[in-house]
Amino acid sequence: PVQTVVCRLRVEVKAPEADKSRDIPLDHELQDVALAACEEYGVLPDVLFAVMEVESGYQLDAQNGECYGLMQIHSINLPWLQEQIGVIDPAQNIEAGAYILGGYLERYSLTDSLMAYNLGEGGAKAQWEQGIHETAYTRKVLACLAEGKEEV
Repeated sequence: PVQTVVCRLRVEVKAPEADKSRDIPLDHELQDVALAACEEYGVLPDVLFAVMEVESGYQLDAQNGECYGLMQIHSINLPWLQEQIGVIDPAQNIEAGAYILGGYLERYSLTDSLMAYNLGEGGAKAQWEQGIHETAYTRKVLACLAEGKEEV
């Protein structure tokens, strides 16, 4: 006699993960590093990429005075950051920038955090005491941020 066998097959198909990379002059691996650092330190990716664009124009070897790399980490910060993260290669430079920015964002508004990132916390506090909470730098980063959001 013939037996009927019923098989049920359940197949789940997931849409391929969208490419999270941005159309910027930074390789995908470093963009992934930046996204991971944003997640770890509580920084919105749009904010980090806007700061990176203003600070270095995505140039890995950017140097301006005593500031180095994609996030333009000031050399005065190197000793304590090297203990925490290291800031030798571009990936560590991105992580260091996200770490610093994330710390400010926990305590201050976005514009005040950007001022502290640019001027150092002491320099920013001196400006805040004078009632200044916006600078050419913060306007430039916010303009970059606005441009980036329009592309999304």
